[in-house]
Amino acid sequence: MMLSKLFVVLGLLFSLHAYLPAQETSPDVFILGENESEYLTLQAAYSKSLLEVCNNDLQQAFDAWLNMMQEMDRYAEKIDYDIRGVKVMFHVFWNSDGTVAKLGYLLRPDSKLLPEAELKAFFSSFIRRYQLPLTSDKRFMHYTGATFPTFSEAYNKK
Repeated sequence: MMLSKLFVVLGLLFSLHAYLPAQETSPDVFILGENESEYLTLQAAYSKSLLEVCNNDLQQAFDAWLNMMQEMDRYAEKIDYDIRGVKVMFHVFWNSDGTVAKLGYLLRPDSKLLPEAELKAFFSSFIRRYQLPLTSDKRFMHYTGATFPTFSEAYNKK
């Protein structure tokens, strides 16, 4: 009798699962090249660029990106995680409110090596806390490289 109740409960759970909305399965942080089909889907869904969000103002786009990299440096220092020497290619996907939806990365061959799980955890923790100080009518993205620590400074022609 107890076994039949168990099967009924399991059957109900499986049938209920069919009516629940699908959960997003791709991780928030991923290595570029791991899952090409999901990556291509992201690129199509986030077709607007950071430069477009900045009205094609290269200085504003650079400053926004630089701010994110400097904040990543500060966050690493705050949690005592050493990212000095990391050289990476990033593809960042932002929601329209400036929060980071997804972050793809690939360490460059000349980068300091860190354990993959640790680095993913660091990036994941950072993007949950960071919000780009820009908004847009659409989701947007940016693809570029970065090195840590971040030595660049914004330059204003005044």
